[in-house]
Amino acid sequence: MIIYGSAVAVALFSMSALDLLEARLAESQPITVDDLGGVDEILADADRLQAAPFLDILADMVSAAPPTEGARLHDFLVGGFAVARDPQSFRDAIDRLIRSTTLRAAIAQAVVAIFTRRIRERATERETLIAAYALEGLFRLALEGDVSRHRPLLELTEVASDVPGSFAQHVAKIGGAAFHAWGDDDLLTMLHRLLDNEEAESEAAFELGLAHLARALDGKDMATILAGLGTARLLFERAREVDDDRSDARAYRSAIDLVLGFAANRSVAEMQATLTDLVTAARDRAVVLRTGHVVPWLAPRQDVDIEWFELARTVQRAADDLARPSWINAATTMDRILAVYDASCTIAHGDGLRLVLRPRVEASFLRERGLAGHLDDLLSEGQWPDAQRTIAQNLRAGLDEAHRAGAGPGKARENEQYPLLARILPEGASTEQIPSDMARSLEVGLASHVAHGRVLANPVLQRVLASLRDQLAASSEYTGEIQQAFDAVLQQILMFCSDRQNAEIRDLGARGAYLRASDPSEADLQADLRDFLKGNLVGAEVLSEVRGVATGRTDLYISLGGPAFVIELKKHEGAFSPEAANRYLAQATSYQAANVRLGFLGALELVDRPGPVPSIEECLWHSAYVPEGGALARHLIVFRVPGRLRSPSALR
Repeated sequence: MIIYGSAVAVALFSMSALDLLEARLAESQPITVDDLGGVDEILADADRLQAAPFLDILADMVSAAPPTEGARLHDFLVGGFAVARDPQSFRDAIDRLIRSTTLRAAIAQAVVAIFTRRIRERATERETLIAAYALEGLFRLALEGDVSRHRPLLELTEVASDVPGSFAQHVAKIGGAAFHAWGDDDLLTMLHRLLDNEEAESEAAFELGLAHLARALDGKDMATILAGLGTARLLFERAREVDDDRSDARAYRSAIDLVLGFAANRSVAEMQATLTDLVTAARDRAVVLRTGHVVPWLAPRQDVDIEWFELARTVQRAADDLARPSWINAATTMDRILAVYDASCTIAHGDGLRLVLRPRVEASFLRERGLAGHLDDLLSEGQWPDAQRTIAQNLRAGLDEAHRAGAGPGKARENEQYPLLARILPEGASTEQIPSDMARSLEVGLASHVAHGRVLANPVLQRVLASLRDQLAASSEYTGEIQQAFDAVLQQILMFCSDRQNAEIRDLGARGAYLRASDPSEADLQADLRDFLKGNLVGAEVLSEVRGVATGRTDLYISLGGPAFVIELKKHEGAFSPEAANRYLAQATSYQAANVRLGFLGALELVDRPGPVPSIEECLWHSAYVPEGGALARHLIVFRVPGRLRSPSALR
C-alpha cells in the first residue's frame, strides 16, 4: 500500500500543471492553485496553459486564489487573454473577469489594450469570433466604469460595412445596447452602414428599430412621436423580411400597430389579427429565450420586451372596454384603463406613449357618462395604491378641464381625425356621436370619392390602388390634403403604367415608339410621362428638370398648389425588382429633405423577354427608406414601365 501511494505521488509529481488540470477536469473537480502544483508550477507551464482552451477555468482559479497567490498570477492571466485561441473559453473568461470586482480592479486596465488589439485581428473565423467577444468585453468594462465609454465607442463607430458577417452581427447587437446606454448618434450611423452587410442586416435593422422607438417615446409632440413610431415599425418589418425567424421584430411591429390602432380609434375586431400575431410572436420569442442563453448585459432587454408586449395586449383589451357605456367589474377594468392612460416603457423614459394613448381614453370618458361615473365612484371608495390613485386623479382633472373649456377634447380630436366627414355633418354635430367603425368607413369612402376613385373602372387597378394606399398609411404625412393630392398623382401613375402596357403603336404614335425600341433613353419615358400627367392632372403644375431641389435637379416636379412631389426616373437594364430598386432609394428620397416625405421612383425596364411582361400588380409597390443619420422614414411608390415590348404573336 505504501509502495502504491509512493508510485502515485511520483506520477503526480512528474505531471505538468496542464496535465494536472486535464486530470481534474476529467473527474469534474473544481480547480485550485494547489491542484496544479502551486504558483511556480503554473508559471513554469504558462505557455501551454495559456494556449489550452481553459482560460475561463484559469480565470475562476485566479479569482478564488488567496490574495498573495492570486496577485502572482495576474500577469499570467493577462497573458492568457493575449494569446487565447478558443473563442468560447475567451468569452467565458471575460464573463468571470467582469463578475469579479477584485480581478477587475487588478487587471482591467491591462486587458483593455489586449482587447483593443484583438478586435482588429480578424483574419480567420476563429479570430473573428474572438474579436467580437473582445469588443463585448470592452463594452462591458465600460458599463462597469472600469474604462471610459469612449474606448468602446471609438471601436464601434469605426466599424465599416464590409467587416466579416459574424463580427458585424455582434457589433450590431453591442452597438444597439451601447446606444441605449449612452445615446450617441454615431452609433446609429454605424448601424445604418451595417444594413449593407448581408449577414448583419437583420440585426442592424432590429437595433435601429429599437433606437428609433426609444427616440419616438421621448418625443415632445404628436407629429414627432408618430413619425418615429412609423420609422421604428419600418425597421422592424425590414428585420423580419430579411430573417423570417425574427420573432422579436414581428412582436415589436405588431405592438406598434396595436398602439397606433388604439390611438386611431380602431375597434377590437380590427385589431384582433394584429393581437394574434403579437401573441404568437411573443410566444415564439419566449421559446427562443428559454432554449438559449441570454448574456447578462442583455438581460434587461428581455424585461423590456415583456413590459412592452404586455402593454400592447392591454391596449387592445382597453379598446373593447372604452367602447362600452358601462362596466360590470369596474375596478378591474379601470385598472387596465389607467395602465394605458399612464403608459410608459422602460426602453425610454419620455411621455410619448401617454401623448399617443391618452386622447382616446379622455374622449371616451367625456362621451360616456357611465365611464366617468365609474371613475368618480372608485376615486371615492376604491382601495388603490397611491401611484394608481394619482393617475386616476390626473384623468379626472383632465376631464374637468375639458368640461370647463366647453367642448370636450374628444370632439375636437375626432373631428380632426375625420375631417371630410366632419365637413358634411349638420352644424353642432360631431363625429364622436357616430360609432368609430362607421365614422372610419365613411371617411375612407369620402377620401376615395375625393381622389376620383370612380375613374378606375378596372377592378384590378382598383385593387392595386387600394393596396398601395393601405401601405402608404405607414407615413404620418399621408393624411388630409396631402393624402388627397398624392392619391391624385398616384392614380394617374397607375393609369399610365396600365395604358403603356396595353396601347398599340397606332394609338400612341411616335410618343410610344420608345416602348418597342431596343435602346430607348430615360428622356423618352420622362417626356411621355410628363405629357400624360400634364393632360390629366388638371390644375397641377408638372415641370421637368427643376433645379435647386436637394442641390440637384428633378426629373419631374408636380405641384398641386400646396404639397409638391418629385418623380425620379431611371433607365434600368434587366429586371427592375424591389431588390434592384433599392440602389436608387437614397437618390429618389433625397428630394424629400425639405418637402413632404412622399414621392415616386419609376424605371424604364429593358429586358429581352421571350414571354409576356409582368402583370400590372407586379409593376407598382411601396418602399420606404430611412437615410443614414435620419430619424424619419421617407416613402416612395415605385413603378416600372416595361420596354422592348413585343406583340403577343411574337412571344414564345
